Amino acid sequence: MHRYIKPACYLLVILLQFGCKGSYNDKHPSVVGDIKDNAAWYPKVTGGNVLEASVTIPVPNDFTCKPYDDLNASARPCTLKDIEMDKNPYDNYKPQIHVVYANQDYSAFTPNASMKQKGKSTRRAKQASFRIILDKNRPLYRGERTFNLNKHPYDRSRIRNMLSFELFQSIPNFTSLRTQFVHLMVYDENGTKNYGLFTHIEQCDKLYLKNHGFSSSDNLYKAQNYYFQMTDALKIDAKGKPLNKDAFDASLEMQNGKDREKVVAMTQAVTNARTNKEFEKVFNKYFNRNNYLTWFAINIVLDNKDTITQNFFLLNPALSDKFYFLPWDYDGIAHNRDTAPKWSKGIANWWASPLHRKFLKIKKNRDDLDAMVHYLREKYITDEKIHALMDKYKPLVEPYVKSLPDSAHMNGDWDKEFAWVRNEMVPGSMRDYEACKGDPMPFWQSYEYKNDDLVIGWGRSYDLEHDPIVYDITLATDPEMENKLLSLTNVKEKDLNMTKWGDIHYDTGLSLEPGTYFLKIVAKQENDPSKYQIALDQYRDEEEKRHDGVMEIIIE
Repeated sequence: MHRYIKPACYLLVILLQFGCKGSYNDKHPSVVGDIKDNAAWYPKVTGGNVLEASVTIPVPNDFTCKPYDDLNASARPCTLKDIEMDKNPYDNYKPQIHVVYANQDYSAFTPNASMKQKGKSTRRAKQASFRIILDKNRPLYRGERTFNLNKHPYDRSRIRNMLSFELFQSIPNFTSLRTQFVHLMVYDENGTKNYGLFTHIEQCDKLYLKNHGFSSSDNLYKAQNYYFQMTDALKIDAKGKPLNKDAFDASLEMQNGKDREKVVAMTQAVTNARTNKEFEKVFNKYFNRNNYLTWFAINIVLDNKDTITQNFFLLNPALSDKFYFLPWDYDGIAHNRDTAPKWSKGIANWWASPLHRKFLKIKKNRDDLDAMVHYLREKYITDEKIHALMDKYKPLVEPYVKSLPDSAHMNGDWDKEFAWVRNEMVPGSMRDYEACKGDPMPFWQSYEYKNDDLVIGWGRSYDLEHDPIVYDITLATDPEMENKLLSLTNVKEKDLNMTKWGDIHYDTGLSLEPGTYFLKIVAKQENDPSKYQIALDQYRDEEEKRHDGVMEIIIE
């Protein structure tokens, strides 16, 4: 029988002296200064065991839904197959079943929870992830009601989230989430089925606020597709209600609270800030510097690229204008680093977001971010801590990933991947970060074909140190840029047409036959061509081969 591990108060969160003044949300239920997590919430050994859990599916189920293979049919009792075939997270088909959930410390004999599939891109994988929510009339399990059972099909190590959130528990000016390895067995009319290993990640909701020492009236948002840029999706009426709630939630989903006016005011202020001075005033009003720098630096050190528009929460205390970054979903850290586009390495990865772009344009901010990156690496995300955690995980995870059902879906050498995460992942992130210092920032390309004349365009590449930039311009009939129709090198900005907003236009003078063409523009420091950048555009050919920095041009 597995031993229940009781929470213990053993972590002492150390205040980071980056301009912070005394204590903060330990004196007030709603944050008023630097943010502090509730160390007592975490078990003494977070990743120290595998929770044995089970789901029993009553047949017929008392939850109804339409059959997954005939959505025009009448509703009937839902089945596990309906859940597993729910492959589109964006449609209105959202089946769930009533189940008996139990684990080694939590007994149940009648239906006590709902179960549905979770995730977005991971739904295309052969192994599903699930969300299990205890019924409201049932007691919580160790203070939690929701169990996010993540299969992490694209993380061949299956430990990235566990590693990240255990590291976060000791980092100041930041929060973490409870994380637990779970082995799931499922019982239905077809018998017993082993679903293998999952990682439970704590749900970020009202219960989260309570358990982490915040106020239940605080506003909590989940970034879904949010650039810190004012759009029609974020518009609200005079009463503060979204003009289009579905569109608002698709950008920034409200997890707790009712006040959308402050997040709209913040977004509008970031959007409207034109000068460095204006932006600094906005930033100081709406963001906590220590929390922002910590969040940004963590994503650099761990190479969590997919945090530009999603995979983070924003906490807005009810009695404050401030917004605090909270972490979510780190199973993609350093994913496919060797094949990632150049612009995704280093701080250029976040350039497309107005908040981060305007922050990075100020040298002091870049210096403070660099100092935070090295501070976290030297004190909190060290090789010694990573090795100790990974060595703890290995005997827990290995038996599952090397046996069915997980072994059939690992897509690679687990031992090699595990060793790479343990020994190379963070050192490689730091090498990329340092190597990309001084690179110009990325941009988007465009074109217009009118009166048998091709005019190409792009956004001016920004050099953070204001070094002069030149451009290489190539137009070809193939995405490999081998059959060139136009090839210009070291074109200076003074020889180009540029608007006051930084939009560049170049008349090629080319009259093209109907067909498909390809454009690639490279920005370089004039005095150091080794410091260069490609466009954000990307083209995938018929074989799904990716061509970074290449834009497709179609002439009809």
